Amino acid sequence: IPMNQQPFILLVDDDPSQEAFALLLSQQGVEAKHILPDELTEHDLKRANLLLLDEFIEEWSDREEVNDSVGLYVRDGVALAGVLRSAIDGRGPNSDTVPSPMNTAIVLRTGHLDVLAAGTPAFIQPMTIASRHDMEWVVEKSKAKATELASLARAAAALPTHWSVPKALEMQLEWLSLKESEWSEEAVAQIELCRPPWSVLAATSAGRRWLSWFLQTILPFPTFLVDDVRAASYLGITSESLDELLDCDSEFCELLADARYTGQLSTFAGRRWWRAGIAEMKSRILEDSEGRSAEDVANVLVKTIGSNIQPLGLRHPVFQIDASYNLINTPLEVVDAVRIQPDEWPSYADDPWLEVEASSSEPELAGLIVIADRADIPFGLG
Repeated sequence: IPMNQQPFILLVDDDPSQEAFALLLSQQGVEAKHILPDELTEHDLKRANLLLLDEFIEEWSDREEVNDSVGLYVRDGVALAGVLRSAIDGRGPNSDTVPSPMNTAIVLRTGHLDVLAAGTPAFIQPMTIASRHDMEWVVEKSKAKATELASLARAAAALPTHWSVPKALEMQLEWLSLKESEWSEEAVAQIELCRPPWSVLAATSAGRRWLSWFLQTILPFPTFLVDDVRAASYLGITSESLDELLDCDSEFCELLADARYTGQLSTFAGRRWWRAGIAEMKSRILEDSEGRSAEDVANVLVKTIGSNIQPLGLRHPVFQIDASYNLINTPLEVVDAVRIQPDEWPSYADDPWLEVEASSSEPELAGLIVIADRADIPFGLG
């Protein structure tokens, strides 16, 4: 996108009052335009970096003229997403047409996510529905944040227009803002373990597959990027102590600042940290110590920084999820838990855990216990 051109969000909604949300979006450093479904034009469509579609479109006069033609009747925003994706990429109407994929992101905005994703645990609903319907993301209308949607538009706009396969890695690391450091090679190795669409899939989708991969399988899960509670747990401290560390005047604080993720979508779902950067920090903290555990790291930090650093008191902390797959922020010791393998949880992400004592009260989660760990729970459970 040209340096002097703002990312463009096109909001399609049959509710005229959504003009106010378009104004709110435009205050986030992007251009935003609200249109009614009858007002869709190819010009707006082709220049959009982000299409924001309402799920249920009740007022659409042009559509109602073909309501008896099931093949022409666009029932809702999910169906409209597919129609617009085809139009954006220039597909069809016959084999003589050569499509030209674009990296426009499509986000569905719905007030009924639980209905759309019925039977799916709450945490994975946006990823599941987006993946199922070839969209980048799904948001609940009442919880949609203008700041996050603007961030997503900027991330889509920042994707290279043309993907040169030999230089794909270089372009993607620039998108992630991964700078050269003592741990950057390890970070690249961790990225590769997450099976990114480095080349063909990214190149043939103008980078859109890269964006979907990052949004749906990296940011929500503990992968090469981790959230506050997990980053803090690797250091044996509470997540609140991270801010104390960032504000202190120690070499450890500089290491922590360097490990903070600042690339595209860094403001989309809360603060993230490079796992490799946190590991390097942990190694440096224990340089002159015989310890190796998270508790040993915390002891050094308390001794060096001061009593404002709050230790977890755990040697090897792990995290549970609840029946909705949401993270339980209070960690527990690894010896008191067993691994589980929920649906849609990437194999390259950190395993979620279940407390052994909770296996009888959480039968649905107990049924997901990894086979190798089932011997660690009481007889007859799981």
